[in-house]
Amino acid sequence: MRHINTQLSRYGYILNLGVMGVLLAGILRVVFQLYADGLYPLASALSAITVFLALVYLRRRFTPLRWFAIGVGLAMLFTLYPILYTFYLSVTNMGSGHLMTKQQAIDRLESQLYMPEGGKTYGWAAFRSPDEAYALWLLPEEGPGLLARPGQPLEEAMPGEDGIGAPDQDGIPLTIDGYERLAQNQVVPIISALGAIDFGEPPDTVRIRSLREAVTLKPKYQYDPDRDVMVDQETGTVYRPVEGTFTSDDGETLTPGYIVYVGLHHFERFLGNERFREPLIKIFLWNVSFAFASVFLSFAVGLVVTLLFEGLPGSRVIRALLIIPWPIPVLVSILIWRSMLNPDLGFVAPLLESLFGSSPAWFQNAMWTRVAVILVNVWLSYPYFYVISAGAIRSIPHEIYDAAVVDGASAWGKFQHITLPLLLRILMPLLIASFTFNFNNFNVIYIFNFGLPPMPNTIVPMGQTDILISFVYRLAFITSNVTDYGLAAAITVMLFLLISLMVVFQARFTNLFREAD
Repeated sequence: MRHINTQLSRYGYILNLGVMGVLLAGILRVVFQLYADGLYPLASALSAITVFLALVYLRRRFTPLRWFAIGVGLAMLFTLYPILYTFYLSVTNMGSGHLMTKQQAIDRLESQLYMPEGGKTYGWAAFRSPDEAYALWLLPEEGPGLLARPGQPLEEAMPGEDGIGAPDQDGIPLTIDGYERLAQNQVVPIISALGAIDFGEPPDTVRIRSLREAVTLKPKYQYDPDRDVMVDQETGTVYRPVEGTFTSDDGETLTPGYIVYVGLHHFERFLGNERFREPLIKIFLWNVSFAFASVFLSFAVGLVVTLLFEGLPGSRVIRALLIIPWPIPVLVSILIWRSMLNPDLGFVAPLLESLFGSSPAWFQNAMWTRVAVILVNVWLSYPYFYVISAGAIRSIPHEIYDAAVVDGASAWGKFQHITLPLLLRILMPLLIASFTFNFNNFNVIYIFNFGLPPMPNTIVPMGQTDILISFVYRLAFITSNVTDYGLAAAITVMLFLLISLMVVFQARFTNLFREAD
């Protein structure tokens, strides 16, 4: 029996070895392709994951780890890699015009074609093979027709010879072996796709220019790897790489550029530029104030609601009504509040004007917009604190309150010295988590008023109600004329480190992970 078990174990190991070999071979193929394309961060991450999986599944000593190896690999790919990639982007020039690797930029530039002096113009007809390959029959102004296939030299051919059918009245063969001639109405829907195909091979490349004409084209740019320069074949201009952009001696640049390492440039630009630093300090202070006010007021409202309505007749109905804001989607709730506070369409402004003679400019005045944002966030958050406060209060032993009554404690004294301290002790981890969440609460800020009203005299567009995460989003994705992913990543890195320090400090200060009886 022991011998049979040993044999089964050996066969299982061989099967496992074969399956993992095939899987790892596929992953390695992807890794090599990523390295060839210059995508080094992703290739490095996949390499690390591949090594980890190979060790776990191919070494017997790591057999117990197989149960969670796939989960660890996915966590590395989808959690750890984005963090590390953000750190990588923060030291690169990635942004508008610099979104590719160097090899990708070279390939894009070398794919640009131009019509050289003395280039030829042809009439043409399209043919298609059963496997969706295309060919052109070219009609020059003089001389025999030419058969043009992608990636093959142009061939002189005569209709009626070598598999080419008889010509029609325009001199175009009716058939070509292996191809079907396309009628005009078949060509029109695919003219864009045909126009993107290079027929022939360099230096005699032909492209379709219109329904009637095809022209001889040549590569406009050619990369010289020995000198690391890009040469314009049409004008002879030499472009040298300068900070990720091929640049000529007179300052002319080629697009696209490519991603290069710039070191701590973005951090220096962010921290050393007063036009960045001053408004961002204001954004940071508002960010902290927004998170603190949201948590404090939401907790206070939730606790007050708990104390007021707990134990009343019909408490289940009251509880259901109080948590209505919670199940409603955040987007819907924010848009409802936005509509209610709208000075032209909402009912809040007319009501306040009838009572007080005026209404705040909820969307134009920075102070009132911030008040509105906090108000909306409290509306969205207080049901959560109501639920957890109600549950936490029920967990406090009644014997403590009975002893306090015997000692003559008032209702306020019981709340001040028993309920609140014990409640904070129970809920402190949730309060810390809520503060961290609200510090990055992008939805409320952006959906309510897009971070507006605008902040005047800033180096890039910033809003009075922007928090750091909404500013990073605006910088990276919205402000198209100054899109700068590298700078946005640098700010994100600093934000990540800041929040990490805050969480560590709060956890240590509040003894968050201390074991207690």
